[in-house]
Amino acid sequence: MFQLYKQRDFSAYISDTIAFFKIYWKNFFGNYIVITGGILALLSLFYFFLFRDLFTALFNTSNRGIGYDIGYYFTDNPLLFMSLLVVAIVLTIFFSILSTAYPVVYLKMTEETDRADFSASEIFERIKKFFPKIIRFALFSLITFLPLITVATVLASVLVILVVGVFVLILLMPAVSVWIMQTFYAYLLNDISFTDAMRQGWKILFSKKFWHIIGSAAVIYILLNIAQSVVTLIPYMIIFFSVLSSGNGALSASLGVYMSVLYIVALILSYIMSNILMVNQGMVYYSTLEQVNHTQALSEIDLIGQNVE
Repeated sequence: MFQLYKQRDFSAYISDTIAFFKIYWKNFFGNYIVITGGILALLSLFYFFLFRDLFTALFNTSNRGIGYDIGYYFTDNPLLFMSLLVVAIVLTIFFSILSTAYPVVYLKMTEETDRADFSASEIFERIKKFFPKIIRFALFSLITFLPLITVATVLASVLVILVVGVFVLILLMPAVSVWIMQTFYAYLLNDISFTDAMRQGWKILFSKKFWHIIGSAAVIYILLNIAQSVVTLIPYMIIFFSVLSSGNGALSASLGVYMSVLYIVALILSYIMSNILMVNQGMVYYSTLEQVNHTQALSEIDLIGQNVE
């Protein structure tokens, strides 16, 4: 079966992520859809109605060729708009927490059982046990990571006038993402405080393999964005040019529906593909544990001892 505890470098972080999904992809994504599908469908429904009306109003030029003032959309439908927005935000937060925890829990169960055939109920029961810590992590992140990211972004933007500022901005996003994901792994899987988890995530990020970790995360992120763009951009261009070439000189109101559908497809793809990045960071986390604790090496020694007996 798949070996989680293993010392890795840049290429191994990427190749082992691919190797993991070659073994587990069917069970992994099948259970992901079962566990999150209902909430994702509800979330997609809310976003569809929210953005359908918004895009329709935005692209409506039937009023003697004059575009619709988008400000009227919010003032004409305040109760409906705010109700949909609040529900969508709550569902988005809840679903994001559930979706982010899923690959962490799945890898943990893989480590403990060495199986590849988990049921959705098994995974969901484990997520439920972690749920209080997941909620605390989300709340703590709002008062720690969010202000830090804001300050770092502002400083890096100011430094753009210097060459170093551009480099800092390019490096900032993958570095912060890795720090947050490693903190999440450490906090969820260990009996430690949030600040200790942040320190552990920081140590993992700025270890001797800093460039290997950052590089692999950046490559995975770029590949996922290219794949998502190919899926969504081509239909978008076809729809957009077909509407422009319709010959009526005005953007059709149906474009709002098409745009909303494409937005929902992009949303679903981003959530599904985010699992790949989280698993990649799982390779980093378990590789670091192996480097520090030599878990796999000690396990193999124990097996040798048992065979001798």
